[in-house]
Amino acid sequence: MKKMIKTFTAAATVVALSCTLLLAGCTVSLGADGRDGQDVSIYDIFDQTNAARREEGLEELTFLEFVSEYLSYDSEELAQMTSLQTAINRSLLSSVQVTAAFTETSSNTGNYPFWQPGGGTQTQSYVSQGSGVIIDANKEEGDMYVVTNCHVVYSANADETYSTDVDVYLYGSEYSIYTNNGEDYYIDDTNAISATIIGASLNYDIAVLKVDDSEAVKRSNVLAADWCEDEHVPVGETVYAIGNAAGDGISATNGIVCVDSEYISLDMYDTSSNYNDDFTYRTVRTSVPIYSGNSGGGLFNADGELVGIINSKTTAASYGEYSDNISHALPAANVRRVVKSMTERYEQTGSATYGVYSVDLGFDVETASSTAYWNNTANLVDIIETVEVSSIDSGSWAENNLQAGDIIKSIEIKASGSDGGTSESIEVTREYNVKEVLLSAREGDCITITVTRAGEENPVSYTMTVTSASMRQYI
Repeated sequence: MKKMIKTFTAAATVVALSCTLLLAGCTVSLGADGRDGQDVSIYDIFDQTNAARREEGLEELTFLEFVSEYLSYDSEELAQMTSLQTAINRSLLSSVQVTAAFTETSSNTGNYPFWQPGGGTQTQSYVSQGSGVIIDANKEEGDMYVVTNCHVVYSANADETYSTDVDVYLYGSEYSIYTNNGEDYYIDDTNAISATIIGASLNYDIAVLKVDDSEAVKRSNVLAADWCEDEHVPVGETVYAIGNAAGDGISATNGIVCVDSEYISLDMYDTSSNYNDDFTYRTVRTSVPIYSGNSGGGLFNADGELVGIINSKTTAASYGEYSDNISHALPAANVRRVVKSMTERYEQTGSATYGVYSVDLGFDVETASSTAYWNNTANLVDIIETVEVSSIDSGSWAENNLQAGDIIKSIEIKASGSDGGTSESIEVTREYNVKEVLLSAREGDCITITVTRAGEENPVSYTMTVTSASMRQYI
């Protein structure tokens, strides 16, 4: 079946760090035919260097020894380079292409001449292209969980807004796109692995896909990505992204974290000025180049840990003429809690959940002050916000336990049951900590919020119960 292709500018990839090293005064003759240096790689120079050393009776060098001795890289830089390259290559095995097929039926309307009948309907099929990250894999059973962006598997105007025909493709087995006279685009789905949406939320722009009993997965070398457990990623951190750049297959690009936390608005339904379809997301801004088709791909740190899910880029039209390499990722601290909520509900109910449930204790917070501090231990700058209760809902739990102006210092969530441990325990240093950590609360859990009031710290607790007053579903 031939389908129109749709790609999304909401994913970044990271260019694998290759060994295109700059020479630093190393002169090795590669011939006298007038083509010295033409189409010569660093490995050609490495081979010629060892050939020259053999002629002189010297011991041959390993590649890293060659780079260290002949080029301007010290051992620390080499270690960073090789470890980053290894991390990127491992992350390739945690990354997938994602396609979601849609059918859209529309009515033929308008004024028609008497000889041209009007009315009726027309149907078109199209496919969105994106990326995904494998977060859990059981090769023996052929099962996987994959996280991607909700907007990759959602289309507001489709007959079924959430696709019922989703496929993923492993690295090394990507799809190919073909054209017919440059007009009709279609995908070679020989290596397609069928996936099912088991959870999705437009408010968080996250969807979780499930693959069951796949022979391709059983035969593969897939690796589940490891989550970064930190609550935030520092500015200047080296990061890379893996994704389906321009729909041309899984590739890598790299950069750094530019802003550790900022809010952006995305038009999720169309490109009109209809603000009713705009959604606001907390993101990490990076300098990682991204392209259409990379939506849902992973953002990783130098240790190969998943620190975010790429979901957008800033274009010249929205940020002036100078907008190269301004990309955004949904932070892992938030995403992993959303994903856990979705997968747990699916495993409990066996059906998909469209939206995310969170505890609602009946209070809102705001940032009273914000200051940057130098962290001597980490040699980094930390932003510390004073987060205080701004308003309280009448009749809520908070009405009897909190006061407007209380400063929230920490939140702890202890799992229910006699053997339940602490599932979350964080010091509240940023406003977003409060809303995000409460995503981890489950029925029967004990939530303890420590606040400072009149200079004294007071812990207040709440045992989670699932009622309309304590639970809120975000679509």
